[in-house]
Amino acid sequence: MFKVSRRDAYRRCKVILKYGFILAFCCWLVNCHFDWKRETEAREQRREISKKCSQKLAGMEHVPILGGSLLDRTQIPGFHFGSSTRDGGCIADVLEGSFWWTGTEIRTVYQERGKEPPSSWGHFNVAARLYTRKPSTEPYNMGRQTVDWPDELIVKLKNYPGLELWLTAPPPSFKNEFSIKNFVIRDWRRRDGTPRVIACNGLGSPSTAVLASGLNKEVLLTFNKSQLEDLDFGRLNAYCTVELHDFDFAGGDARVGTGTGSLFGAPIALRLISEYLSRSIITGK
Repeated sequence: MFKVSRRDAYRRCKVILKYGFILAFCCWLVNCHFDWKRETEAREQRREISKKCSQKLAGMEHVPILGGSLLDRTQIPGFHFGSSTRDGGCIADVLEGSFWWTGTEIRTVYQERGKEPPSSWGHFNVAARLYTRKPSTEPYNMGRQTVDWPDELIVKLKNYPGLELWLTAPPPSFKNEFSIKNFVIRDWRRRDGTPRVIACNGLGSPSTAVLASGLNKEVLLTFNKSQLEDLDFGRLNAYCTVELHDFDFAGGDARVGTGTGSLFGAPIALRLISEYLSRSIITGK
């Protein structure tokens, strides 16, 4: 009987393993190639469907949104919307546009294109999600959850009517680190009675403009109640945001970007913007 030495057996095993690994690697490469090809084809198909969807909606005055309502484009000239396909249908899913607050009314940036707005005007940029809002009695699960706040912890801002600070502790106190930059809209509550908030996180920015203003978050934390009541940001325009859970309208909700330079009149402006957007929604009711 032919006998295989241990050395020959070891050499043959090495060869088998070597070519086995090479074969496995080649199979992996082939599979990767086909996976990449399939993904590329699927991506091109999605891109083509999206293109056709956008072209279809671009020619419509009344554009469908999620839930069955329609967006009347004639009511929002100059606004841009994005599209997507849901359950085989083509709908508008996002909307973007900007407003000026003149002190007495809102005007779209599109209306005022080509003009230089006065420095006193407030600016609000809206990025909305479009969907049909349904009546609900459920409480909100985002944002402030309390309807009332202790009087001794409420600061009514003299220079910004309708806005308040709901502090965590009597000022000055480091415990107000988060509440010192959140401006509560007193008279425009959500459906469950909880307040909407303008979050001015830009006050915590290390930018030169914020630090030079002497009104950054660290300085505000040293103010007593009287100083906070007299707060005036002047020309400082640290960024602020109204989050999705704090801004809604008949056709969805939105994130609104603004700044401390636009806080004067912001409670009125935000309500008017909500009403403006709501007028563009056809619910079919």
